[in-house]
Amino acid sequence: MLAAVAAIAVVVGVGGGGWWYFAHRVVVKPFPINSQDTISSWTFKGGADGNQQLTDQSQTDLAKLKGLLGKGEFDDYSIYNGIANDDNLLGDGKGAYDALNHAIALYPNQGLAYANLGNLLGNMGALYTAADAYAAAVHAEPSVLAYHVERLQFLTQKLPKETDAVQAALKDSHNQFGDTPAILAIEAEWLEGQGKYAEAVSAWQTAL
Repeated sequence: MLAAVAAIAVVVGVGGGGWWYFAHRVVVKPFPINSQDTISSWTFKGGADGNQQLTDQSQTDLAKLKGLLGKGEFDDYSIYNGIANDDNLLGDGKGAYDALNHAIALYPNQGLAYANLGNLLGNMGALYTAADAYAAAVHAEPSVLAYHVERLQFLTQKLPKETDAVQAALKDSHNQFGDTPAILAIEAEWLEGQGKYAEAVSAWQTAL
């Protein structure tokens, strides 16, 4: 059960939520869906699909996590992130989205829920909204290298032609960390994919 509380990665799921969060009286505003995206369905094949043991475990874990909300034994921000993880394993994309929105409402200046939301929406095909969520994670906690890496990996792999977005993300990373090999390697691969071979070689040389 505690594994779900600590879970960071979110994979997308199916279904429609179907439970209410009463633990906090905070104003919860859904993370805005970018106008370039359309989510036609929240249905998604969950990671536990076809695995009855994992399904049963996730359902049990989910019930326990909901029961911990507001009790003070664990931080509710971590619990909501864990709930989102279980919802995705069970195929409940809307439930995961709702849980992450509640986490963000609790601690809008922490990056984890935004990064998990980026993962969720990216897997659902809402690529521009996912990019917005990854950017929010970086801006919430700019000193966390992992969020910059996740953002750049997503942009260069899923939206490589969005040059302005990639360059803005690279600028954020370079301003924060300077010439960091992890960032330079992603930049070099992206430049190579764009046919900018001389710039790619320069980035690789700097990384090395």
